[in-house]
Amino acid sequence: MYQFIPRGELGSVLDTADFLEGDRAEIAYRHFVYGGHEAIYVEEDGVLIGVVSIGDLERYYAGQRERLEINGSFSCTDKIDEEKAATFFESFRTFFEFPVVDRCGRLEGVMKREVRYDTRQDQIASLVVSKYVKEQWHRRELLRFLKETKARVVLYYADKGAITRALSDQKRAGFSEKEVWKGLSQSQWDLFLGEPDAVGQLKKEFGNFHTKLVKGVSEIVPMDGAFYRCADGNRVTLDNPEEPQGRILFYGPCTIVGAYCRDGQTIESCLQRLLDAQTDLRMQVINRGLFNVTNYFSRMMTDALGGEDIAVVYVEKRWLTEEISPNCAYVGDLTGAFLRVPDLENCILDSPEHCNYKVNAYLAEQIYNDLAGRGLLETGGLCREKKRIQGYYVGSEILSEALLDMERWGLLQEDAPGVKGAMALLADPFTDRHKRAVKAALQKVDRLYLFFCEDSNLDFSLDERMRMAKEALAELGDRVAVLPAGKYLYAKKISRGIRKLRFCEEDMEYDCDLFGEIFGRFLGIGHRFVMSERDNPVERKYMDICMAVLPGFGVTVEEVG
Repeated sequence: MYQFIPRGELGSVLDTADFLEGDRAEIAYRHFVYGGHEAIYVEEDGVLIGVVSIGDLERYYAGQRERLEINGSFSCTDKIDEEKAATFFESFRTFFEFPVVDRCGRLEGVMKREVRYDTRQDQIASLVVSKYVKEQWHRRELLRFLKETKARVVLYYADKGAITRALSDQKRAGFSEKEVWKGLSQSQWDLFLGEPDAVGQLKKEFGNFHTKLVKGVSEIVPMDGAFYRCADGNRVTLDNPEEPQGRILFYGPCTIVGAYCRDGQTIESCLQRLLDAQTDLRMQVINRGLFNVTNYFSRMMTDALGGEDIAVVYVEKRWLTEEISPNCAYVGDLTGAFLRVPDLENCILDSPEHCNYKVNAYLAEQIYNDLAGRGLLETGGLCREKKRIQGYYVGSEILSEALLDMERWGLLQEDAPGVKGAMALLADPFTDRHKRAVKAALQKVDRLYLFFCEDSNLDFSLDERMRMAKEALAELGDRVAVLPAGKYLYAKKISRGIRKLRFCEEDMEYDCDLFGEIFGRFLGIGHRFVMSERDNPVERKYMDICMAVLPGFGVTVEEVG
């Protein structure tokens, strides 16, 4: 079940002499982001004195710690013990290594489980963003939503540790059958779902459930299945009233989506039935949940919400700070609702977030009682005007990937003085006309970044186009930096649209949003230069969109060449 990695095969064991305080953060950052390590194990005279985790470094970057400390209070085992490792991993679901330390304090190795790719990517993205933004991303975005939305916001969390400990005291009903999906047998799935022979259909529809990105916002693709029905970008909630007086919109991960139940068994459908039965108010419950934090945050930030709306957001307990809680209409703890569920062990898969219809009913009942008991269901006198915070979204994955590109190119480390500008080019090939445009731009700025589109279907490769530009511009010295554009600047969709004369206005607008929010901000670019295009109407449209969007980010757009 778990792999034991001996100490000699670990690449993350350091002596205190090689992990001095002044260099500690950068060393740890390189190990986590570029080395793919889970933790750094720090030794002194051959004895393990402490560890540093990704979370430790993130808290340091976010300003929650004045120094990056070596954590001397860490969990470990003194032998290869699968049962103890299972208990550890059950309690700490974002950890994938468990150190084995002998009775003399010497590290013998680690017990390692399979790394969940999505969890690790989220950890790394949040770490990179924290380094450059100086805030923890999830807390920052949650606070921004609370301060800017017109809706009344209710936050819910659950103590996963308490739920996990309660589960460890129970035992899932065992059946001597082979696993069919996610560690459960057919009979165990029948018990979990409350109906026989349904897991095959659920598994099929679960695999077909997917989203599309529009300007960084995730919307669910329509479905019409036995378990999942999706329309208008949402999972369907049954019995929604027409012409509602107010709305309750749910944002959150798998628990909120109702990943392992039918449409009529989600928290939202259960709550809708309670509202319809117990009040005269026409409140419409809407399921805006998605499986990934960035995905449902993208919906929160771009949904048009008003004072009549209640936004229910399922959050991590660790996000709740003294600054966040006072900005909410209510903060509720759902742990008790979980623990009231009879036979809870057979109602949870591998995590409290992955629960069944029985749990959903208990959660919906508590949420209804909380909202009704605090008068939040009343909508009289509240502002009906709806407003969205923004029309696009830049999630932590996109921001961190772009920052890592700039980091690899050395742009975040350079200290280039003066006014900075940028051009994004196809340059297929780079010509004298491009050279004249560059010289014209340099009359306005001290430092010019030339970003070359990474479309692989052009006549000349990226390396060839960049080499041509460097040779042609060598006389200009270090005033010009020739760089790949990366994934999020002059994206392939735009290049493809230009080549095939297909308009893609939303992609062009989002390209400009990303340039302004990421490249303009982190590189201090105040000028964007575009080349005059007379023959291609799609490229002309891209230029017009640059001129319309970028000034909103404080970037001056000028046409050259």
